Amino acid sequence: MRWYRIAQCLNVPVNGPMLRLKANDFAQKLGHNDFKCSNGWLDRFKSRYGLVFRAQPVEATGVSADPSTVWYQNVLPYYLNDYHPKNVFNIKETGLLYRMLPTNTFAFKGETCSVGKLCKDRITLVVGTNMDGSEKLPLLVIGKNRSPHCFKGIKSLPVCYEANRMAWMTSDVFEQWMRKLDEKFQAQQRRVVIFVESFPAHPEVNNLKSIELAFFPSCLSSKCVAMKQGIIKSLKIKYRQCLIKKFLSSVESSKEFTFSLLDAVDTLHLCWRAVTPETIVKSYEEAGFKSQKGESDVTNAENDTSLDLVAHALGAGVEFPEGLSIEEYAALDDNLETCETAPDGDSVHTKESKSDETGFYTSDEEDDDGSPGTELPLPSKSEAITALDTLKKFLRSQDINDGLQNSLADLENFINSLSPK
Repeated sequence: MRWYRIAQCLNVPVNGPMLRLKANDFAQKLGHNDFKCSNGWLDRFKSRYGLVFRAQPVEATGVSADPSTVWYQNVLPYYLNDYHPKNVFNIKETGLLYRMLPTNTFAFKGETCSVGKLCKDRITLVVGTNMDGSEKLPLLVIGKNRSPHCFKGIKSLPVCYEANRMAWMTSDVFEQWMRKLDEKFQAQQRRVVIFVESFPAHPEVNNLKSIELAFFPSCLSSKCVAMKQGIIKSLKIKYRQCLIKKFLSSVESSKEFTFSLLDAVDTLHLCWRAVTPETIVKSYEEAGFKSQKGESDVTNAENDTSLDLVAHALGAGVEFPEGLSIEEYAALDDNLETCETAPDGDSVHTKESKSDETGFYTSDEEDDDGSPGTELPLPSKSEAITALDTLKKFLRSQDINDGLQNSLADLENFINSLSPK
């Protein structure tokens, strides 16, 4: 019935045979292989919903509605009427050159980063939130190396991590991620809708129990994608500010600057937590999603420290390229390719890519840190306890709240519960 009403909104004439074909199609996708749509089923369906199929007036068939108008006035409200804002999600991919410093920007500007060495420092980042800003999906990071040296010994990450030779979203990665999210929402006994763009890398996923996928029409611009309106911008500005601060700290302490993929993952998680609900709500409103909360005052906190940060960089002898603002610096990789353009797009090899038969970069290649991999020993339990004691002394010399006190206790209990190594 949802499909029929959307077809009506789009002025697509539907008759009995079309409806029977679609019913059979849905049955196959839902795993009901024994279902055959009979005339009796169609009659009962029409009776239940009061449907009468009529010939479309000749004068109406020549009128073509603007697709964006139809989408915003008819299709989008139809979904929003069925789901509470907390259960309406949007996801979007963005490319990230995770080690790009301001002094390197002109080496990257204008590059598609589809081939060559520049590609080694890139990842694809997939962000998603719900409409009222109360929930952010865990970040999905797609890299080029399934097991980079910096992940050695790591059993848990604060993000979801996948890998393929192009560091792109693929149909396989998308389906696997949707099924993980579906399990999560099933456990919460929730029914949600996730809006995604119509790309080959975003296929229909069969047998989802708690997720309904809604695809933006391919004819619409990216303006309807909420993540593009300010959420990704906010995340990238925060990330690049953290990257510059880490670089300046190395310069000021006369240490070599190293920044691994693991450092990038940790920094992204930290910055993702700092993106505010106000920014999220405002982004959905600008994308045309009607907010239940009305207008919200959004602060540009991510921009407030940009001048101080640039001044700090200049003081340390690190110059921004002339005319480059922190916002432009954060947006330089926005147009990187992030999705396979065809179902077999992941099979593309580049001349400079050294990969094994599975298509992933091999460990004898240059490491994520930009140098041949050096394996550092993992800290022992006793070293972790000593480090925690130091952390406790430092934090308790500050004015911290009960939440941090409880987190310290949780950390101590967790470390003490581990077997000695």
